[in-house]
Amino acid sequence: MKNLPELLPDYALDLLGDEERQLLEAQLRADPALRRELEDLQHTLYRLPESLTPVTPPPGVFAKVQRRTSSRRLWLRVAAAAAILVVLWLGSFSFNQYVQNRVLAQEQAKVSSWMSNPKAEWRLLKDSSGQSFGTMLWLPDGRCLIVLSEIAPQGKVYQAWGRRAGENPTSLGTFSGRVFETHYKEFQTMGVSLEPPGGSPQPTHPLGRVPVS
Repeated sequence: MKNLPELLPDYALDLLGDEERQLLEAQLRADPALRRELEDLQHTLYRLPESLTPVTPPPGVFAKVQRRTSSRRLWLRVAAAAAILVVLWLGSFSFNQYVQNRVLAQEQAKVSSWMSNPKAEWRLLKDSSGQSFGTMLWLPDGRCLIVLSEIAPQGKVYQAWGRRAGENPTSLGTFSGRVFETHYKEFQTMGVSLEPPGGSPQPTHPLGRVPVS
């Protein structure tokens, strides 16, 4: 069994078995810091579906999806993918809204897939005041997923950074949405900053970083 704090992502996605859930809930009742960590994680993850425009899918879509699902973990991936299909059927929506919803649905699918991967490790991203603003996940193969609570403010972009011990940060690209996939393998820490469009040679407004090695 994983250490109890490592079970928080599975708990947030309702993936735990009865025994693990009961053990974690007992620890949550006794540990205020662990409860805050769960709340921060839920805040980050739940902002993605909140941004999708509610729609009514064609009759029978989710019934078909459920019949093809053999496990709760697989259901998360399939449900997120079904959200993309729902968007594709929305002929009455404007093109801009269609594109926005499709991107958000794809972000949901990616996050669900990563969070349900038992090999994924994760840490909350926190600013200098200790306030959580996102989650960093990484896999043994070197891939890393950044999930933030908010999209970048208008006129700004997020920039991902990797840092080796004793060296300046290395830019890993810019993004304006909430989800960004990159790599971490040769770095000791990974971080995010807020920058002008196009990014910066070095972080000008660091938001926070976490160790990944």
